[in-house]
Amino acid sequence: MSESAFFTLENKDNILDLTMNAPGNNIMTADFMTGFEDIVKEVQKTAAENNSIKGLIIHGAGRHFSVGADVTSLLERTGDELSEYEKTGKIPEGHVIQKGSVLSFNSLKFPVVSVVNGFCIGSGSEIAASAHFRICEPATRAGQPESTFGILPALGGITRSAAICGLSQAIDIVMSGELFTAEHAGKIGWADILCEKKQGYGKAVALIEYINGTGSFDPARSAEYISGFLKSEEK
Repeated sequence: MSESAFFTLENKDNILDLTMNAPGNNIMTADFMTGFEDIVKEVQKTAAENNSIKGLIIHGAGRHFSVGADVTSLLERTGDELSEYEKTGKIPEGHVIQKGSVLSFNSLKFPVVSVVNGFCIGSGSEIAASAHFRICEPATRAGQPESTFGILPALGGITRSAAICGLSQAIDIVMSGELFTAEHAGKIGWADILCEKKQGYGKAVALIEYINGTGSFDPARSAEYISGFLKSEEK
């Protein structure tokens, strides 16, 4: 098990459990993001060394997935990065690393599932969206409110929203800045599975086991996996 101030990574019967347990309902401070980059490296190292890994589950330790970035520090960082870009003509290296860390989940060779409950906002929502699948519990309130502060999602949230929900829904998510419920997440395709309270983690384990039972994981078959899994749950 790998453990830091904000994250725990544990191998549970070859399913990796990545738990976010930062203060303030996983508010994403600069220290959080540094820890996130480190834990992503641990995931990648484990994936490279262990061919038996079946999947990865990402979730929050408490009542919320993540309330997103601290607004004040986010605006300051955005201003600093914009100033650096204007001076050098290059996107700051730190931002490139952060974005790469968030998007890395989608490139793993095994299924990655985000289990969402409570707030899943801003940069937290971008982490959830980077997974191959999202399972939402009833209390979910997700969204990309950055536009209400005069900025846009910058860690892959725009492209991932478009890939998950389609372009028109992605534009609405990003430009409205409104939070949406689990039910709405299911309607627009952001959520792959809706479940009862405290049932998300068990569903994630079951989904990963189902996918592994079909052979080698192929992200292009995501819709097929979900359809087959839901049918198997009805039996």
